[in-house]
Amino acid sequence: MDSRPDGADTDDLAFVVEYFVRPLVRVFRTALDSYGLVFADPLGPDTAFELRTDLAATGRVLVMDSLSVAGAAGLMTRRAATLRAARESETDLGALTTWSSRSAATAVPSTLHALAEAFSRARPDSRTDPGAAFREVLAAEMRYLRSDTARLLSAHASWAAWAHSVPEQQERALARLLARLQDRARECRVLPDKPLPVVLIGPLTDVVERALPGLPQLCRDVWHAGGETVFLAEGPGCPAARYASGLARYGVPDPTVLTPRSADGAGPAAAAAALARWDRRAEVVACLTVLDPTARAPVGWEAFAHQFPRATLLVIGDDARAGSGDVPMPSSPTPQVPDRPEPDVVQALEMQSPATAQVNTPPAPTLPTARSLSSLRLDVLRHNPAIEQHAVRWSGEETRLFVDHLVTAARRNADRTARAARDTLGRRLVGAPSDAERTVRLMHHILQRKQFKHGPSSNYPPELALREMLPFVRRGEPVPMAMVFFPNKFAHSKLKAVGDLPDLAELAMLVRLLELMEAVHQVYPPGLFFFLAADNQHYRAHSPAKLEEGMLTMSRYAGAAGLSGKVVEIVAYDELAERHQGTAFVAAHRALRARILAEYRAALRGLDITLGPLRTLREADIRDPRGNFADLFRSLVFSVRTPGLPGAMPATGSWWSEVYADLYNLAEDCATPEVIAARKEVLTTAWDDTLRYVATWHADAHTGYRSKLVPGGVQVSLRPTPGRIGLNLLGGTALSSAHATGAIDTRGVVSREFAVALRDQCFVPLYSPLLGPGQPFAMVPVTATQARGDGAGARIDPAFLRTTRLRRR
Repeated sequence: MDSRPDGADTDDLAFVVEYFVRPLVRVFRTALDSYGLVFADPLGPDTAFELRTDLAATGRVLVMDSLSVAGAAGLMTRRAATLRAARESETDLGALTTWSSRSAATAVPSTLHALAEAFSRARPDSRTDPGAAFREVLAAEMRYLRSDTARLLSAHASWAAWAHSVPEQQERALARLLARLQDRARECRVLPDKPLPVVLIGPLTDVVERALPGLPQLCRDVWHAGGETVFLAEGPGCPAARYASGLARYGVPDPTVLTPRSADGAGPAAAAAALARWDRRAEVVACLTVLDPTARAPVGWEAFAHQFPRATLLVIGDDARAGSGDVPMPSSPTPQVPDRPEPDVVQALEMQSPATAQVNTPPAPTLPTARSLSSLRLDVLRHNPAIEQHAVRWSGEETRLFVDHLVTAARRNADRTARAARDTLGRRLVGAPSDAERTVRLMHHILQRKQFKHGPSSNYPPELALREMLPFVRRGEPVPMAMVFFPNKFAHSKLKAVGDLPDLAELAMLVRLLELMEAVHQVYPPGLFFFLAADNQHYRAHSPAKLEEGMLTMSRYAGAAGLSGKVVEIVAYDELAERHQGTAFVAAHRALRARILAEYRAALRGLDITLGPLRTLREADIRDPRGNFADLFRSLVFSVRTPGLPGAMPATGSWWSEVYADLYNLAEDCATPEVIAARKEVLTTAWDDTLRYVATWHADAHTGYRSKLVPGGVQVSLRPTPGRIGLNLLGGTALSSAHATGAIDTRGVVSREFAVALRDQCFVPLYSPLLGPGQPFAMVPVTATQARGDGAGARIDPAFLRTTRLRRR
């Protein structure tokens, strides 16, 4: 503790947790769950905590070479012949063969107890119980195990309280429910007259006395997906206020509770009637009922299926009845639903963390495919402060070689794409009316290749390409393309990005743009000209100094990627509009935005987002004079300016995970006063930002602002939109680089991911002179790094570096 590394936590107990306890527990969990190895003796001679020469801890556990040697000194044992039998018979973990004198089932808990005693001796005046802190780590690290691993551990009393998993059938059922809800919510955003998607839960007969695991998170997931969770009380005898109070106690803020009228009875018909009184636009897309503990079947599920024929049905029951997934038919007569499958049965409403490796995948750092922070389990993702001790620091020459590697590959791929376009369309275009039309069709074909295209091809058909591009091709001019981007990153909370400036993600985007432009150049020498329009202050207020620095960084990247000023211009959004449309056009747009903003403020006057946030947003949606306020709020709330920690300490990622994990819950007993105050400030800032953003959004639509940035030019969008070319230049999940951190995944593919997910999976910072020492240029998997021979930190494995590439789809 006295030799802790620079940047480590100043709190002794927090330091020991992150540099000794968590690494030890994670080695045990990873060995057992991923590799089938039993960590038998963590205090034995074959394991050690790594220290630097100055005795500073690195946060790593060393597992010695003797583990691979079969003998009495081995630390672990492979669960080979015994593993299958143990899983099938749910054998006690301690019954597995071990090459150690100590019991594998008690080794880790005993070691944590020994560490707690050692800490207490070293810091006898500590006010915090180290044993309790260590047990919290154990509980957190043993979540989301493979089902068979959890079953194996649960057979022993030492582990029964810690082993946790989510049944695969439960995971699939809830994932299907949310996917269907998201589809319906997307339809509502495109077609506002579509019904509001609702998940109906109930009746929960004992909600006041019993918590339903996973219910608060499911409600959050439904809200962020664009739907509503509605609870059905038992009947007129159960007041909605009492029901809502019980739900709030278990972490469901501002619940919507419907109480059937006495004349309606207490069944599905009563639920439908109560729902219609609440909101006639509502449509039940999923219905969750609870298996009565005293009943043999979920009485009446067929009645719910008959009342809501298009809804997904789930039944929540205990392990004994729900484990098989088979639901017995109710004995009471109910309306028959032809060809209706029986409902899925789940033990709870809990889902696996998206950042958790799926079963039967190779053990390695894995990343989620999340499009929004709201889909991550921020309360379970780890922040791993020790990763900074293993950062990679490149020289200018190492950086140059890496960029040259990407650029060379891009040019090689451009040659291949152009040749394939000529070979594929050459014979079919022999009869084209003109060379110009033939050229446009070749360009369109290249734009629709999988490494560039985003969204369905029908968004930008050949006929539209001919209408927009043909005039330029006939004149022999470059075809202008307008693409909007943001030159900074939304790094306020450090959950999305680790720094404010563009990083590897933006550089790779420009390299992919080079590949596209080189391919087009080979079929049409004048090529394309890209206007990269930075929206800067157009939608929200940002720091002018940071924006300017971001624009300069992007220009530097463009030069490194080989994109000269002759083919790309990086320009402010409003400056481009003023250049092509004049100052009067921009002034008129701003005047219209001011009028719309005043209209919204008048319509939403009297609403306070800090007094029942979800209830307030529902009311705002009803009052919304033009539409889209609540949907924009859902998105913007994760990227607003954030307040700092009380006092002089800067807010960290772990602090903001606590704030955002349950952002809409402002109950005094759900978090510390500081966290509640931060949540209120975030919500208030998001409310103000959304007012300006929605006013600008409607003013843009009314004036055709974006389409007039470059008159006659081709509109490029990072989101699939009819009438525009969709480009996802980095492939994979359509996540904006401004909302993420550049990374290289374990396969060597350049990507962009949320910083909080990268830290959870032990990706380490990579610094480069392109950005300087103040912000990582990228994050790389720790498994791809090696210690430098000169002792000066870490380096990336050269063999891994040679595999680095951009994604092809």
